Amino acid sequence: MKVLLQRKLSLVVLIVQLLVSVALCWVAFYVEFIPVKYVVAVIAVCAVLLLYQFLSQMTKSSYIIGRVLCVFFCLFFLGGGYYMYDTYAAVGEIGGAETKIDIISFYVLKDDKAQSIKDARDYTFGILQVQDRENTDTAMAEARTEAGQELKVEEYTDTATLVDALYAKEVQVAVFNQAFLDSVKEQYSTFEQDTRELVKHEIKTMMEQEDFNTDVTTKPFNVYISGVDVYGDISTTSRSDVNIIATVNPVTKKILLTTTPRDYYVPLYGKNGRSVSGGMRDKLTHAGIYGVDCSVNTLEKLYDIDIDYYVRVNFTSLRKIVDLLGGVEVYSDYDFISDWGPNGAGTHYKFKKGYNKVNGKKALAFTRERHHFGNGDYQRGRNHQHMIEALLNKVMSPSVLKDFSGLLKESKKMFQTSMSTKKIISLCRMQLNDMAQWKISYANAEGTGSKQYTYSMPSTSLYVCIPDMDSVQKISRRIKKVMAETEEDVEKDSSDSSEDSEETGEATATPAAQTEE
Repeated sequence: MKVLLQRKLSLVVLIVQLLVSVALCWVAFYVEFIPVKYVVAVIAVCAVLLLYQFLSQMTKSSYIIGRVLCVFFCLFFLGGGYYMYDTYAAVGEIGGAETKIDIISFYVLKDDKAQSIKDARDYTFGILQVQDRENTDTAMAEARTEAGQELKVEEYTDTATLVDALYAKEVQVAVFNQAFLDSVKEQYSTFEQDTRELVKHEIKTMMEQEDFNTDVTTKPFNVYISGVDVYGDISTTSRSDVNIIATVNPVTKKILLTTTPRDYYVPLYGKNGRSVSGGMRDKLTHAGIYGVDCSVNTLEKLYDIDIDYYVRVNFTSLRKIVDLLGGVEVYSDYDFISDWGPNGAGTHYKFKKGYNKVNGKKALAFTRERHHFGNGDYQRGRNHQHMIEALLNKVMSPSVLKDFSGLLKESKKMFQTSMSTKKIISLCRMQLNDMAQWKISYANAEGTGSKQYTYSMPSTSLYVCIPDMDSVQKISRRIKKVMAETEEDVEKDSSDSSEDSEETGEATATPAAQTEE
């Protein structure tokens, strides 16, 4: 009787471990981002341990140890399976359709008695004549419904003339997208002290996604990286202060990071090459106000290339990403002090020439500083490239695997991307499969400072950067060259790097590009 019971217990132990092992192997296969060689390894380990368990239950001297180990194996397998599935679910949250949020604010002077649209229904509302008119009209329609009557409206060419009209009391309410607020504050430093927000309307738009039928593990592609100048919700429309094109060649393991100055003076374009500014030039940073598509298509026209995907990050994103990674090692070209910090001006962070270990706050200070450099915004652009390189080095290193799922879970809140979940998974699988060391190089568009009128602010002369079209054309050729390279070209890396430096006037990546962290 006792022997029969022991055999039954041994059978239960074997069945439980078999079921848990099958479940683990199924999850490893199902999640897709795990390379085949690792899936095979998981199956092999499960098979060996199952065989051991079978043999242990056949031997009187080891069946008790076998049962104890079965509990350990099952708990370990369940934990591993949960981690893999949790990571897969987190990846699924990153890609796909995104929402764009436009906040249309209704401003009155600070001492105005109105507390609602109904109180202001007999006021004159000032709006922008052309810029962001679709969102403004939507917000005004909602305001009319709230007021219960038609509203008197006056149109203005830009926010400068609109705010002038508010101060002069020609209108009692100024209506514009919060994306214009920073531009307004550059012209009227006390605007937020002089006014208050009567009401705001949040307009959510589902952004169209194009899932190109491209294998991103075998075909080169361009990604537009947009750094928007706001904290908080990444979906909020804002100016794009950072404009980087990452040209990725997964075959040669090369990445070219091209920075275009935020003040580049260019015509704005939307989808299908449609002109947004009617041929009038504007600062590149203002393209972000009209949506990420405007930034993408403007850069496509400038460099005569196709941009396949975009990624949007903001101040909050950078701080969180760096902290989640446990800090990064970023390279600095100079010794300098940054006034940017968690409390704004007055918080000083020091950086030395060479590598600097930074947390989220210090990373933000590193990427925002420009006033302490002789070449101002150009060096800030280079520092953005150094920071992206530091992030890539950390993300592609084995050290990130210990909290990979946690990082992915937070990623949804930290950036927007048009790349599909399937493509993100395929890139993760490729990197996990070969743990390749990527070579990163830089290019910076050049230009000359000037004062010009812009599409977004036609009544005021603003500082802009007149493009050096020779540097633009050289960068265009360089991007196309990286896109066209094959595996056979890797042997020419040394001579290619030399040519690239001469062609763009820029050095190739710092030693971090050749050093695995």
